Amino acid sequence: MVSARLFAVLLALMVSAGVWAQATAEAGRPPASADPRLDQLLAKMDEVQKGLQTLRVNFVQTNTFRMLSQPQVLKGQLVIKKPDTALYEYTSPSKLYFLVKDGDLLVYNPAQKKVLVQDIRRHQARIIRYLGISQPLKELQESFEVRWSGEENGVVALTLVPSKAKVKRKIAVLHFWVNGQTGYLNGFEVVEAEGDRIRFDFSQWEANPALTDASFKVDIPPGVPVHRQMLDLQEPFQR
Repeated sequence: MVSARLFAVLLALMVSAGVWAQATAEAGRPPASADPRLDQLLAKMDEVQKGLQTLRVNFVQTNTFRMLSQPQVLKGQLVIKKPDTALYEYTSPSKLYFLVKDGDLLVYNPAQKKVLVQDIRRHQARIIRYLGISQPLKELQESFEVRWSGEENGVVALTLVPSKAKVKRKIAVLHFWVNGQTGYLNGFEVVEAEGDRIRFDFSQWEANPALTDASFKVDIPPGVPVHRQMLDLQEPFQR
């Protein structure tokens, strides 16, 4: 399941940043940068995130992997309801669902007729923030050196270079593209330590739409086997 690799990478980032965020909170010192433009942008993104209770946005995911002869392009839609529910629904080239709800991560691949459910209760709040594309960049500043890489047509490019050995083993660099006016994330790219790349580009932001339980319903036909297992942060999707 190639597209599941993004979740594995983000889970690793989540744990790294989450440990630091807890230590920082205990010490009573917020993250800071030497660049006032960066501080202002992060503050704007934080303001946007606090104002979002629900979200619907389209995405294009591009996987550039050594194992593939050419980039793999997937399309879909992300729907979020704070504090703890999110659905990634892939629509092209084939259907695929990632649902975070009620303390579980459900992965359903209709083509394979298989459902995997993992208990993520311990990490659910942080997973929502990371998969919710209101990226907690402030939490990453201790594990990454954040650089303002330029601005073009109102879009700010940020480069995040890992500064912690544990993170360097998985991530070579992160790239973020942020709308400087709205604070919305236009896209981000994860470059893994071995060179593989996963990029997301976002469009048609819909802030605070009216969502119901049906917005997060994943229809699983009768007879499709459901495998349940504990979350393994090293190998999140074993089956």
